[in-house]
Amino acid sequence: MRLIRTSVRKRILSHTAAAGVFLLPFGFIALFGTIARSHSRSENGVCLEMNNMNSSAGYLHYEASVQEPAPEEPEVSYEVPEDDIPEQPVVKPIAGEYLKTLNMNDSEEDLTSFTTHSGAIVEEYFGRCGGPGYIDLSEGGQVRNCTDLSAEELRYECTVPSGIVVERGSDEPQVLIMHTHTSESYEPYEKSWYDSAYISRSQAPENGVVAVGDAVAKELAEAGICVIHDCTVYDEPYNGAYTRSLYGTAEILERYPSVKIVLDIHRDAIEYPDGTRVSAVTEIDGKKAAQFMVICAADDGNYDVPDYIDNFHFACELQQEAEKLFPTLTRPILFQYCQYNQQLSKGALLIEVGSHGNSVDQAVYTGELIGKTLVSLLTGEAPVLTEALPTLSEVPFYFLGRVI
Repeated sequence: MRLIRTSVRKRILSHTAAAGVFLLPFGFIALFGTIARSHSRSENGVCLEMNNMNSSAGYLHYEASVQEPAPEEPEVSYEVPEDDIPEQPVVKPIAGEYLKTLNMNDSEEDLTSFTTHSGAIVEEYFGRCGGPGYIDLSEGGQVRNCTDLSAEELRYECTVPSGIVVERGSDEPQVLIMHTHTSESYEPYEKSWYDSAYISRSQAPENGVVAVGDAVAKELAEAGICVIHDCTVYDEPYNGAYTRSLYGTAEILERYPSVKIVLDIHRDAIEYPDGTRVSAVTEIDGKKAAQFMVICAADDGNYDVPDYIDNFHFACELQQEAEKLFPTLTRPILFQYCQYNQQLSKGALLIEVGSHGNSVDQAVYTGELIGKTLVSLLTGEAPVLTEALPTLSEVPFYFLGRVI
């Protein structure tokens, strides 16, 4: 039997904020409605702390509502029966010697069969935000500080190198990509409507976050960085997914102590109160890409992530590298009291790629860009794109006061 302990402190503060209107350079006025959130709130960047931060019910979102609420899971000690523990992963090398895939299933599902127009999907670009809770990074991107740490302290920490060094050309894994919510999926193609019968979950790897993780992994492998892509289904059932992924990830790290970076790749769910779903999108190199958001755990002594500041250093490096290479690709880093199994590594992050309104092609393209960003960050070799990227002066930024 293995005992996995998670401690959680529950605080509740209440804040509201007014909706903001931003006048674009060309005279267009963008007025944004309320985006409902069921787990966290902010007023000009001052955030409520979350309850149940390491359960599948504590799924963090940025200005988002959770489309699949799970029953609350008690944050106490977990005793995991041997029968519930995933079997030792079976390594299946694919796409060259530097990519090892674990437990990829061969399920198939035709999502084009969902044809009822139940509601609208709208595209939205999430740009830079104002307010005291947002910290600008010197090389691009922002941090949304939802902790008690001062902005001055975090501005310094944003500049501290992570110190992560990977061994290129080694057959020892350097990076682990996994998915606590393995079945999170996207729309099958770009469109302006959704069918409510499709709950944005699929066991077929090609329909969701597993395909995104595969795109990240292949970019790393092609650069000679050995990577493990764990495709184990941890969210069946949904409740308790973090407990199962904690054990599974710990087993992989024990087997491969050479791993320095652990990325848990998810899909967000952004929705307006009237049911309109949001596709978080930007354009990179002439193609639509799903914006991504890094969630980095902070710890005030109640979340058992003693090295959280090391993870924060890595999050800031990744954010800035992505914005240097692909301006507008990111949403602000969400730095908040939580755990999300980030105690397992000094290079552990949760990444939300797009929303349930994005198409799978948009999300997979972002996976490729995240992979290129990591390669550039870890090797110093910048990627080559076919078209020039827009300059910062050509990028539309929306400064919003959020209504919660």
